[in-house]
Amino acid sequence: MTDNDRTLPAGAADPAAPRPWYAQSGPQGDVVLSSRVRLARNLQGLPFPGHMSAEQTVQLYQRAQQAADGAAFGPGRSLTFYNVADLADWRRMELVQHRLMSVQLAQKGGGLLLSGDEQVSIMLCEEDHLRIQVMNAGLSLKKCWQQANLLDDYFDSRLEFSFDEKLGYLTHCPTNLGTGMRASVLMHLPALEHTGYLQELVGVAHKLGLTIRGAYGEGTGGERSMYQISNQHSLGLSEGQILENLQAVVEQIAERERAERQLYCKDQLAFCDRIYRSLGVLQYARLLTHQEVMEHCGVLRLGCSLGLCPELTLETLSHIEAATGTGAILQTAPQATTHRQQDKLRADLVRQIISGSAARPAAPGGRA
Repeated sequence: MTDNDRTLPAGAADPAAPRPWYAQSGPQGDVVLSSRVRLARNLQGLPFPGHMSAEQTVQLYQRAQQAADGAAFGPGRSLTFYNVADLADWRRMELVQHRLMSVQLAQKGGGLLLSGDEQVSIMLCEEDHLRIQVMNAGLSLKKCWQQANLLDDYFDSRLEFSFDEKLGYLTHCPTNLGTGMRASVLMHLPALEHTGYLQELVGVAHKLGLTIRGAYGEGTGGERSMYQISNQHSLGLSEGQILENLQAVVEQIAERERAERQLYCKDQLAFCDRIYRSLGVLQYARLLTHQEVMEHCGVLRLGCSLGLCPELTLETLSHIEAATGTGAILQTAPQATTHRQQDKLRADLVRQIISGSAARPAAPGGRA
């Protein structure tokens, strides 16, 4: 086991431990799971990552790490450097699950600066030299942007980002030219998906300069009715305009989803039966795959939002989802090398979290 394996934050594996943002419920958490603001930045004097030599890559890592050393942006916000190649496969899996690292970076390798509270992650040598991202639970775009802006100013003063007076920040992908910002919100849209309105929504969003993708970005599907909504372009727009446009559209989508949920679940007896079947599986099953957990949590998330499942809270469901990924299971029990062992531990952990949820009140309104 490497030092990186020992020191990487354990996430939400311990039901009694303080939980990171992705194991909580935030503002409008009945529909909006999380918000993210990401800034693409490149250093002057270095080619884009795809054209960098091994020596230049090491140089970038060293410069970024030196800039981050000793810097703190609030409680739990000091940044630690990890070489992705040194992380175990299941560590990378967990980071991707929580969207702290892209699938591309996990596969090809690179660097990662990660804050102790896991709200800040900076990917090094993905498509761009730095991809600064700040994430939080619920609809919290403004808060994410404020933190990302501070990080941007801090690193720019030490690394000198490439900037053109006409084109803005110079980026690998032309769609990121301008502010270099990609703001996104992860939404749970089972009712809009069921009614077919989601397909219409994709076209409407495109006309408004937005795109709708699966939870893990381009090329991914809407697993468990989870969709990521983000801006398409940033050239010619200010950061404020991008955020205001996305915020307004997300709020409208959330209201439409809530209205459709009432119609979708109008046969309350049948829907309650579906909810409690899912609850029963999570409460009593002795073997659970990760896919099963996530599918049943999706049903229960919808039930909680409609007030039909008082036994659980949205925060408890977020905790279960965060704690039961294969990476999280292996982090606490590396000896569980077979699927059966992992499924048993996962079922045990789910029951433990559910049984303790009644004694653990959710934060009022969720944490922003």
